[in-house]
Amino acid sequence: MSLRLRLTLWYSALLAGLLFLIVVMSLSSLDNRVRDEIDMEIKNKGDQIVSLLEITAPSSPIADFLLPTLGASFETEVFVQVRDANRRITHRSDNLINTTLPLPEALYRQALNGQAGFYALSSQQPDDLRVYFAPVTFGGEVIAIVQVARLLAPEQAILRELATSFFWIIAAALIVGAVVGYWLAGAALGPIQEATSTALAITRTGRLDRRIPVPDHRADEISTLINTFNEMLDRLQELFEKQKRFSGDISHELRTPLTTILGNISLLKRADTLPANEKQEMLAETEVEAQRMRRLISDLLLLAQEDTDMVMPRKRVELDTLMLNVYRQIKRHAAHIEINIVHEDQAVVMGDADRLRQLLVNLLNNAVQYTPAGGKIELGLQCLGEQAQITISDTGQGIATEDLPHIFDRFYRADKARTHGGTGLGLSIVRWVVDAHHGEIDVESTPGNGTTFHVRLPLAQGCDTASQPCP
Repeated sequence: MSLRLRLTLWYSALLAGLLFLIVVMSLSSLDNRVRDEIDMEIKNKGDQIVSLLEITAPSSPIADFLLPTLGASFETEVFVQVRDANRRITHRSDNLINTTLPLPEALYRQALNGQAGFYALSSQQPDDLRVYFAPVTFGGEVIAIVQVARLLAPEQAILRELATSFFWIIAAALIVGAVVGYWLAGAALGPIQEATSTALAITRTGRLDRRIPVPDHRADEISTLINTFNEMLDRLQELFEKQKRFSGDISHELRTPLTTILGNISLLKRADTLPANEKQEMLAETEVEAQRMRRLISDLLLLAQEDTDMVMPRKRVELDTLMLNVYRQIKRHAAHIEINIVHEDQAVVMGDADRLRQLLVNLLNNAVQYTPAGGKIELGLQCLGEQAQITISDTGQGIATEDLPHIFDRFYRADKARTHGGTGLGLSIVRWVVDAHHGEIDVESTPGNGTTFHVRLPLAQGCDTASQPCP
């Protein structure tokens, strides 16, 4: 069963329940009101007769004065009957003919105790006769009981006709409601069906560039759903393109060292005909390429931890000490470049010392790699409020404006950087380490004038360098 049909059935069932409840309450209220009016009518007639009997009781017997006074003066649907204290019938209206109005024993006892009341009788239909009884007292004693009955058949007929009319009205309303509800459900679910068709087409064709159109005049939950779905498609397309680029890049990165290694091995098989110095060069080249592959695989394994959302251990790390150690390490291997520490506050952060060391090493290696001989690299650490800021700036070739948004993507390198080697994963690892430590990173670069990286990490405790040294 389709969702559209289920919604229509639920809507129709709800409408039927509401209409049925309204009809039942209306008929019940009308029936109670009619009965109350009938009770008031027969009570007034009965009380009039009781008053007349109580006034004239001392002058003559009940039957003598009642016959000429009442006779057949009541409507054909109203019946009057009078009993004496011994339950004998002393008078009844002409329309009763040979019929009597029964008085149950319990109600007879109630009348003898001076209490009036109502009860129902059945003549042709259940409870179609309403009876009012009241005692006639004289000298403190009950001398008669007056019964006034009213036939309910006309009102019951009207109520039946009204119920029949309501039934046909409900049936017509349900048919109209079901048709309108089915149309409304179709109109509401139309965009969802279109979204389903588009999603199915994307699945079958693999075209992630397709999007579901959103009507301009709609601003409801369905349009929000479609916009969310389109955003998901944008994200999937971006991830898919990154995955394709990742696969191509990693194939390229692995192909070059593998080709070199296999070529050298093939030459080394003819070791008897090669000079000793060439053998050493081939072995050294093979070792370099193997080391490059080892670094690439190590970086990929490290980034795989990011994809699995692995929790990074956190301990107190003296960032200034760590930066000083990395500075000494890099300075020994980059004698052709001037590297200086321009500012060093004492800062303690919570994090993983090995990963933070790798962050600094990658940023400094990146600066060394793209700074020519005679260039300059400056390294600084400052406490800014509740954050420690690491600044690494160089006077290298800089980064083109169109490349800046992509430098943290895996394997992304501008064409001019291909000749510098490397795996293309260093800055990706830097971004991952910064995010894992709930920090921030930004870069400023001008082509030909150098690049500056700013890394901000939360301090383990506050630091105010203006008033006192960092603890």
